[in-house]
Amino acid sequence: MSFSGGLRLTDLNDYITPGQECIKPVQVKKTGRSNGSHIKVGDGGDYFEVTKDGEETKLEAASITLNDCLACSGCVTSAETVLITMQSHTELLSVLDENRRLREAGNGDQAKKVVVTVAPQTRASLALKYQISTLSVAKRMTAILKAMGVDYVLDS
Repeated sequence: MSFSGGLRLTDLNDYITPGQECIKPVQVKKTGRSNGSHIKVGDGGDYFEVTKDGEETKLEAASITLNDCLACSGCVTSAETVLITMQSHTELLSVLDENRRLREAGNGDQAKKVVVTVAPQTRASLALKYQISTLSVAKRMTAILKAMGVDYVLDS
């Protein structure tokens, strides 16, 4: 189960890493040593590799179709990896536990604000499973999450 929330993301380059089952892998040629070059985005949106000497080489754009993506196990950007990691149930429980400890020690002002967003599909599925209204599910979920230490429960 994953939870959405406000996250602070830093130092992400969104490089797409192909999954193990990717049908169209991206080849990366590595020389084993850094030559000090970097990537520059041109005025027209083209990408150029710039060497230490200032020599620019236009980089070829990757070509991946929708069919490639649908047949793939999934490419994951660094941002998505962080989001998945930061929104796991273990991370939520860890933050709630730390907040509880801070409040018990009288340092509640240092506790993180925890916001949980619940999708309508989640409420509808639980309502169908337990034969109760979606409003009842929303109220019960909110009560449980607030009892756990969540500050805000929002509808997405």
